[in-house]
Amino acid sequence: SVALIYPNYYRVGMSNLGFQVVYDLFNRRDDVVAERAFLPEEKELSLHFGAGKGLLSLESQSPLRKFDIIAFSLSFENDYPNILTILQRAGIPLKSKDRGNPHPLVAAGGVACFLNPEPIAPFIDCVFMGEAEAILPAFVERYHPKAGRGRQLKQLAQNVEGIYVPAFYESRYAADGCFQSMQPTSDVPPKIKRVYLRNLDTAATCSAILTPHTTFDRTYLMEVSRGCPHGCRFCLAGFVYRPPRNATVASVMNAL
Repeated sequence: SVALIYPNYYRVGMSNLGFQVVYDLFNRRDDVVAERAFLPEEKELSLHFGAGKGLLSLESQSPLRKFDIIAFSLSFENDYPNILTILQRAGIPLKSKDRGNPHPLVAAGGVACFLNPEPIAPFIDCVFMGEAEAILPAFVERYHPKAGRGRQLKQLAQNVEGIYVPAFYESRYAADGCFQSMQPTSDVPPKIKRVYLRNLDTAATCSAILTPHTTFDRTYLMEVSRGCPHGCRFCLAGFVYRPPRNATVASVMNAL
């Protein structure tokens, strides 16, 4: 069971195509049930909180702390503080080192993560360093809800490309605070490889849910390309989504 969380309001999260795609990828599987959760607006607090249960999922109104996995979809650094707000309201220890086996595995992915995961590393059990279509299948195959936390994380770090478990690495900084290096402290890969979808035609990237309560009112969103060939120095997408890829007209039409 997965609580997929966009750490901002519903109207913001449901406008995000990446969030919708991950929701669809999880729920296409027979061995996964994913539900959504968001940062509640004040007018929505009664819908998102249960008496003594903490923050609840949208679909079944289940406490987030009861899920096997809590997965944050992160697109913007400004949402980082909301991660802590949500964990606190869900009754889950903020720091990874303070969690035990009764707690959900806290994961995070999205472009903000694989640009630079270090600002949130103390609070996340594992980070997806890459694109969801390329990493989620292997992650789900290796994950087992009954395995112990330490053993689980070690298995994921050792066997799934693109999985970064901050607890198994030590970051080193210079006296001025600049990052110097990262060294493994356990038997895990010394370098985490970014994984990505090599052919956009193999996965339909489109809306899973249409809703009037977003910026894109009842609009069906589709991705026709990923990345940019220009490589402008100020642009994130021009670098983290290399190489640029385009979907064929046929695959776009099939997704309608």
